Amino acid sequence: MKWLRSIPLPDPSGPFGMAPSTRGGILILGIAVLNQIVNIGATTSFAISGRSESFKDFLIWQIIGSAFGLGTQLTFAGLVRFASVQLASAIGIGLAFVSAEVFSAYLIFREGFSGVQWLGVAFVFLGLMLIAWGRV
Repeated sequence: MKWLRSIPLPDPSGPFGMAPSTRGGILILGIAVLNQIVNIGATTSFAISGRSESFKDFLIWQIIGSAFGLGTQLTFAGLVRFASVQLASAIGIGLAFVSAEVFSAYLIFREGFSGVQWLGVAFVFLGLMLIAWGRV
């Protein structure tokens, strides 16, 4: 584990020692939006894959989902580059759950949600906002 301690950590004031700015906030917002789009694309593609009637369709949707998945990983790395790991995880992992529920499950696949399920999604979203606001 000695090698792990030798990895240089980013300056908490921002990348390249620059203080966080509006421009940096816009960059993070852009990466976050792109991250959510590719997360929804991956989730939807893998769901279509799982419902495929043939192996060919299954494989095609797996490949498409994997391409979106690569985008998810790259945008997550971008979030970590310009924000804390906590904030990047809240956006890239936690908010992806909310996005997948609302866009993939509810809007695309027309899956019904009970009031309790919507309340659960709202609590997850609220918790993520608390994490994000705690890092601002």
